[in-house]
Amino acid sequence: MYREHPLKIIAYASKSIWLLIFPLLRGLKTAHIDPDFFYNWIKGAWFDIMVLLIILSYGYLRWFTTWIRFSETDISRSTTIIAKMETIIPMKNVSAITEEHTMLLRPFKAVRIKVDTDGGVFNSSDMVLIMRKSDSRQLRHLKSTDQSHTSKSFEIRPKMISIIFFSFLFSNSISGMLFISAFFFQLGMASKDLLENELKTAFDQLTSSVAAGFASSISPVAITLAVLVIITWLMSFVANIFRYSGFSMRKKYGIIKVRMGAVTRRQYHFVPRKINYVDMRQNLIMKLFRKSSLNISCSGYGKKKNQIPVLLPILNRRQANRALDILEFGKKIKKRSVKAIKIDVLTYLGYPLLFCIGIPLISSYVTDIFPITKDFVQPFEIIFLIPSAWMAIVKLIALMTTGVTIDRDFICIRYSRFFTFHTVLADKSKLVKVQIVQNPFQRLFRRCRLDFYFNSEQPKNNKLQGIRLSDAEKIVEILSNKNKEHEGL
Repeated sequence: MYREHPLKIIAYASKSIWLLIFPLLRGLKTAHIDPDFFYNWIKGAWFDIMVLLIILSYGYLRWFTTWIRFSETDISRSTTIIAKMETIIPMKNVSAITEEHTMLLRPFKAVRIKVDTDGGVFNSSDMVLIMRKSDSRQLRHLKSTDQSHTSKSFEIRPKMISIIFFSFLFSNSISGMLFISAFFFQLGMASKDLLENELKTAFDQLTSSVAAGFASSISPVAITLAVLVIITWLMSFVANIFRYSGFSMRKKYGIIKVRMGAVTRRQYHFVPRKINYVDMRQNLIMKLFRKSSLNISCSGYGKKKNQIPVLLPILNRRQANRALDILEFGKKIKKRSVKAIKIDVLTYLGYPLLFCIGIPLISSYVTDIFPITKDFVQPFEIIFLIPSAWMAIVKLIALMTTGVTIDRDFICIRYSRFFTFHTVLADKSKLVKVQIVQNPFQRLFRRCRLDFYFNSEQPKNNKLQGIRLSDAEKIVEILSNKNKEHEGL
């Protein structure tokens, strides 16, 4: 049995931080212009000290009476202050165990441990512990009780160039902007002067230098927006490199262990049978070069904000099938048995083409009425027109590649979501729901949208557009008829 790291005292004490309102009220009561103000405040300081001692004493008492136990059968935490409360998680129900070695914890030789199960709440772990690093090592020796020790063992360490290429492909300005916003928000008011003075001056100098290198016809607004987009994308790119650097994936004794991170080092431990489904993701560039990223849905893995649940960063088709074999997934990427109807082009290209046509028309209309806004409107026209044209290309390719295959107890679906292509592989037992959706136009032409829902910590709708209604009905019949296990489509 173990106690948590003494740093946990602070975490427990923080739950009683609301008691500080009493010293605050006393301070407000004595706050007035008076030569004896400081003396009066010191005279009553015993009350403030008493409140702080109560808060810290509660934290210490909670820490002292809390015990942790790890075994091959379960993980338990028990607390006894007045009444005893014990939480027990059977090891067979654990989907993932995460170790986080943050910069703040490493100097104290502490590690944050998160235990997740399929029954947990999204964005919240079933159990969060702060352990001594030496005590947490027992987790590394835990073995799955239902996995054969003769199963395949291997270790994969992608080259740094693959991590850089992966970060390059999956970085975007939106996540970079969120990263910058979170950074300054956490710095608080101390960053206000930095943002208003030094950074503003540096940004003005940068845009002026860029403007000097281009023709004078380029709008200063366009240059400013371009610089902002590049800077925020670079922030996202650098953050992804730090997040996924040192990536390795190892499988031994039926346990998969994933390590990643330069600043915050994370280690994930899970068993293959807890994987809900495999998601092969591609963007347009990866699609053209026939590369993909192997991602998984597993409760507790990749659930943190801005994290991608990647298991292997960059793979070709042959490597992807080999990875599925190594994972003992037992399934291959197969050709589509049911495909999207090619004539249903408006379902795929309707909105992108509407944006591609509508944005220039709106921009032209606004600049004709208000010519003074030309330098301001045109940069935004380009900013919105480029992703619209990019999405039109993505959706055109999706029209040619969307489809589904059902082979005995195996499901393979292909579709696109926004700018990303998905190939989802799953056992039929992991399917939660399949439904046929039709709008009035689709009912008229006997077409539909086919939705698949699989076991997942966060419900996700996998939408296949432009499917012939008769094909969709056959799929639903096969999936709903449990007596036809050996039928295929």
